[in-house]
Amino acid sequence: MSVTQQNTGGDIPVMALDRIVLMANQIGDFFAPYPPERRAEGIRNHLRTYWDPRMREELLALIDAGGAGLAPHVIDGAKLLVDETQKKPGYYGPPKA
Repeated sequence: MSVTQQNTGGDIPVMALDRIVLMANQIGDFFAPYPPERRAEGIRNHLRTYWDPRMREELLALIDAGGAGLAPHVIDGAKLLVDETQKKPGYYGPPKA
């Protein structure tokens, strides 16, 4: 099944999955030159700050379904969104040096 045919979110997707994959990979391309830890934090922070919660949910559902089309470092950064929901709230801003 292609990315555009999957519906990993609710009954009505907020955005086509191929568009979500494209946007997520563009964010990943921006942070690609960063060291791995800062890259993952940068991707997470961008998704958390600028993406609608429904878009984040659809991205995470796509990752749970195998992450078709997503760059590995994008998956790593997005998974930090899941990890932070299990932690106590803390720093909310750009990646620290």
